Amino acid sequence: MNSQKRYGLNIGTSSILIIIVILCLVCFSCLSITSANADYRLSSKLAERTTNYYEACNQAQRHLLGLSQRLEEIYNQSQNQSEYESKIEKEPFGDSSLSDSLTFSYSINDNQMLQVSIAPLYPETSQGDFLKVTGWQVINTTTPEQDNSLPVFGSN
Repeated sequence: MNSQKRYGLNIGTSSILIIIVILCLVCFSCLSITSANADYRLSSKLAERTTNYYEACNQAQRHLLGLSQRLEEIYNQSQNQSEYESKIEKEPFGDSSLSDSLTFSYSINDNQMLQVSIAPLYPETSQGDFLKVTGWQVINTTTPEQDNSLPVFGSN
């Protein structure tokens, strides 16, 4: 007798394969939802920080425009550079005078501020620049704390 063994797929093999494929799809979908949620939180924080930074920049630009207009008025009232510089030294600009340089700070958030430093210029014509920005930088006011937690089961 000739005995032939038939090797084939049993009825339960296809069911097990389908269950494994479905489990893989569920795992990948959970991972993609978690990744998308983390990206959303990061982009929200970045959008808020960027908005706050540009609001501080706008405040600084408005302040610089006001200072430039005041310096233009002083320039138009002055006969020469020495008179212009002496009027600038006497004129109060905020808490101090603008003899050599002046620094202003604008809050971005609780941890950062925008610091702008300026110096006066004597332009050749009334259409020239009256201010020179010598510094424009973001300064951290507090030391950031490192987060070592792993939010595996939480919504952090």
